Amino acid sequence: MNVTLLVLIFSVVAMMVTCDLQLSERGAGPGCPLGQRLAFDINTTLEESKRLNNEYFDCLNPEPGMPCFYYSHVFLPFFVTEDTVIGENDRFLDSYTFKVVGGGRTTGSVRNYSEEEVLKFNSLSDSESSQQTLVWTYDDVPESVLLTKEGFIVMSGASNRVRWLCQRNSPCGDLTPVNLLDPDFFFVIEVSNKETARNPFCEHSLRFELHVHGFPLDPVRGLFFMQMTMTVIQTILLCYIGHTCWRLRQKTVYIKKRDSLDEQEGSKQFKAGDAMVKVGSTLRSCFLQLYCIIYRIVQNPMLDHFIMLVVLFDTSTLMAQTFQGVTVRTGWCLSAVDSCLLVFYVTEAVFKILVQGRTYFRNPWNDLDFFIVFMSLLEFTLSLVQSAGGFGSRHASTLFRVLKTLKGARVFRALRLLKAIRFFKGLQAILLTCLESFRSMSSIIVLMFLFLFIFTVIFREMFNESDPEHFGNIFRTIFTLFQILTLDDWSLIYMTSRDNGAPHIIYFLSLYILVELFTFLNLFIAVLVDNFQLSIRKRKLCKSQKSPDVKEGETQSSEKAVEDLEMSQAEIEEELHKEALRHASSGSKHSKRKIELICRHLQLLAAMDQHMQKYRSQACLLDNLVETFFTDRDEETRSDVVE
Repeated sequence: MNVTLLVLIFSVVAMMVTCDLQLSERGAGPGCPLGQRLAFDINTTLEESKRLNNEYFDCLNPEPGMPCFYYSHVFLPFFVTEDTVIGENDRFLDSYTFKVVGGGRTTGSVRNYSEEEVLKFNSLSDSESSQQTLVWTYDDVPESVLLTKEGFIVMSGASNRVRWLCQRNSPCGDLTPVNLLDPDFFFVIEVSNKETARNPFCEHSLRFELHVHGFPLDPVRGLFFMQMTMTVIQTILLCYIGHTCWRLRQKTVYIKKRDSLDEQEGSKQFKAGDAMVKVGSTLRSCFLQLYCIIYRIVQNPMLDHFIMLVVLFDTSTLMAQTFQGVTVRTGWCLSAVDSCLLVFYVTEAVFKILVQGRTYFRNPWNDLDFFIVFMSLLEFTLSLVQSAGGFGSRHASTLFRVLKTLKGARVFRALRLLKAIRFFKGLQAILLTCLESFRSMSSIIVLMFLFLFIFTVIFREMFNESDPEHFGNIFRTIFTLFQILTLDDWSLIYMTSRDNGAPHIIYFLSLYILVELFTFLNLFIAVLVDNFQLSIRKRKLCKSQKSPDVKEGETQSSEKAVEDLEMSQAEIEEELHKEALRHASSGSKHSKRKIELICRHLQLLAAMDQHMQKYRSQACLLDNLVETFFTDRDEETRSDVVE
């Protein structure tokens, strides 16, 4: 009998231990009711996340049975306590810790993190910091965040909005796409109330996998793309400069052989003592050639055509990003392309500033281009500083939020479309005419607002009781009168006051429409039309006054600028030869007379080169004049034949 009782007791204990272990594996603590466990409510999470974000984007290749969420959307998880015995579910509202304990790029590469990594990715070492972990943060950050002893954030069922961060030192930071699609990542999430449970005898713990897609381009990676693009531009430029310098060196070697000194010892002394002068001559010549190359690039119309193509391509990418589906799938690649295009804009501005100097900012179109480039760089710099953790403290984070009210920064990318105005003379004329018209329309605008205020006071005092919805206060009245100015539902406003005992409002409405719409607004349009007519007349007059002499003057001025650059190069070379001869004369055995003859010989050579260049430019100009003459004559002959 005693043996049977002992066997029965051991069986009951074994069953209790087995049941306890099974409940522990299912997420229930040892003190929880029998059959109760914590579970992730996937359906409610998807519905509430869709309601919160107003949309939902599933993965392109979703995993069966695994929820998928977009990176930029707020993640709102819901948990329930399941009672497997009764079959009831209750929402879990207790406090808990939300930790990322594993992850990987694919389901096969998912691994569990060590305790040190879990602490690094999820813990806040300082509660005074920006309240952000390396992987995620609160979407609605409270004034004070509850932390556990290890620094984990304490969340609850009422405040559990998660926004993914994935900073640079996190496992999901700086991800690269696969097959031109935005990168994705698989997280292993652990939710536990072991350190925050209200009932210390019932502890819940749950682990589940989460699929997140649509990770953006890391700003540091974007800086890498900018550096690569700049390297390509520098390589092309350096190859061209090297080719030009090599041609200059061949020319210098030829002149040096032709003008070599008679005596071998003097030649050796000249070579030995002229090393520094030779280096200086080469450097100056290279810098002069670099300036000439940049000048020719800026003056070449092909640069404007290339920038125009870049603007059109940038416009197409910007339009593509307005479609949410395209942004979700290929936002990473489009951001990389945007970083590369920014380099071309910056390079163009730098080249023009180097060539034109201060005169660059005297052109309003150049000022517009510079402002657009500056705001694009500001946007990229802010995102780069945020990614690098430059706003760590609370005060710096507040400053960053103020700067980000220019959220600006991304909106300013749309201004790049204005760069296209610089390439179309017709658009420039229209925009300049509108700007000039605003000066003459300022008095009309003042009168319109003055009468608007007068009618606002009248309508507010007389009809606030008959129609308080439209004339209840001064601001509603202003909005209503502006609506009437567009003739939008003014009849409904009249019928509302008429039904409430104020039919005489029709007289005031008619007077307001007559004064504001048919008088001031039409006068506004008349000024615009008049200015457009004046602009058209000016353009026709300029075209009629333009003659071949003007074209000749423009050609001559451009050739003169290039000629001045070549003359300055010849003068520098002549000065360098003089310095070399003076340096060589100190240790040479030549007489003073012989040295003067050599200097005179070099001067004559330089003058001969200069005259040859003038002859070539004059011959080119003469050819252009002859060609223009025969072209005009052919056109006159054709017109006579047609008549």
